[in-house]
Amino acid sequence: MGYRQSPEKTIESHGARVSLAHVEIDDQGELTSRDQLKRVTDHIRVSSKEPLLLVVYIHGWNRNSSASKISGGGDLIKFRKWLQEVNEADSGRKTMGVFVSWRGRSLSAFPVGVDYFHRHAAARRMGGVAGTEVLHEIGATARAANSKSRIVMMGHSMGGAILESSFSEAIASRVAMTHAEGKRVKRSDFPVDLIVTINSAESAIHARQLVSTFKSRGIHEIEGGPLMVSITSQDDIATRLAFPLGNILGRWVLPFNVFNTGVSGMHRERQPSDALQGTQAAAHRTAVGHFQPLFSHRYRAQAEQKRTLTQVMAANRRARRGSGFVVHGIEASFIFDRPEEEFYNDTPYWIVPVPGAIMKNHEDIWNGSFVGMIAALMSLT
Repeated sequence: MGYRQSPEKTIESHGARVSLAHVEIDDQGELTSRDQLKRVTDHIRVSSKEPLLLVVYIHGWNRNSSASKISGGGDLIKFRKWLQEVNEADSGRKTMGVFVSWRGRSLSAFPVGVDYFHRHAAARRMGGVAGTEVLHEIGATARAANSKSRIVMMGHSMGGAILESSFSEAIASRVAMTHAEGKRVKRSDFPVDLIVTINSAESAIHARQLVSTFKSRGIHEIEGGPLMVSITSQDDIATRLAFPLGNILGRWVLPFNVFNTGVSGMHRERQPSDALQGTQAAAHRTAVGHFQPLFSHRYRAQAEQKRTLTQVMAANRRARRGSGFVVHGIEASFIFDRPEEEFYNDTPYWIVPVPGAIMKNHEDIWNGSFVGMIAALMSLT
């Protein structure tokens, strides 16, 4: 049973210009209700008489779509408020959010760390057929309803793993077919303008494979910008330390190995290209946002200046700076440039480390500086 199955709970109205819809996927990676998805796509069509900013969000571990923060609904509460703040700060178009939820918490009022591998396996199931279907239908519905709408999809932590899984194979398939046909890949080939994974709890091995898909076909950008961006705070201990530790424990320590359902045991021999792109073994045990061989950008601080959220939104409308971009936050600005040394990832899948001033830890994703980062990336598409 889901938390948002009734019509009145599936679609929330927050004034004339902000709405929030819900889609729930169960523990086996299947849609809880097709009627619920239909209500969401119908609402997108009705709301698209004028251009929409459509933001789809997938939560991570120990979260769900319950009404209570205690029982796992913390992200829903924050996302609901975040949509209203973004709309108030940038009222140029209507704002609609879609909260895509799954069983990120095993027990409703008691989070347990030992279920990490079980929940990670559940996230991968959700990123399969149903997740792919849901996200592509939502995005395609918005595109068809109004070509001027902007579509952003975000996934946090394990939600980032779900988002990457739901799109990576579809992107690779489209890239391979388009290249075989001798055509250029276009943004309109995909049901989304920008895919953002945030502090993703996923191995860099998956990103390494998609980056390789682009590189092997000489695709460096899509219409001047990225298609997918992985953003990770370099102060995020969960992905920097806990993730590789979990992989080590899950592979070698028997009590953890029993629970582990996703850690493989063998890696291929070193390849000549590994000197630049990193080894398969290192990529496998490292979270994507901390695997330096795949970094597409580096950051450096610019002059500090305090801004309101409205000023942040306005300041980030034209973020491009040469081959990089600038992000203006609430209290500081940062320039993101391509590395000066030889680097591997020059593809439309950007992997971007960010400072603690933009995200101070694993959960700090609802602050105004992060909003500025999303606005800046959107300006590049």
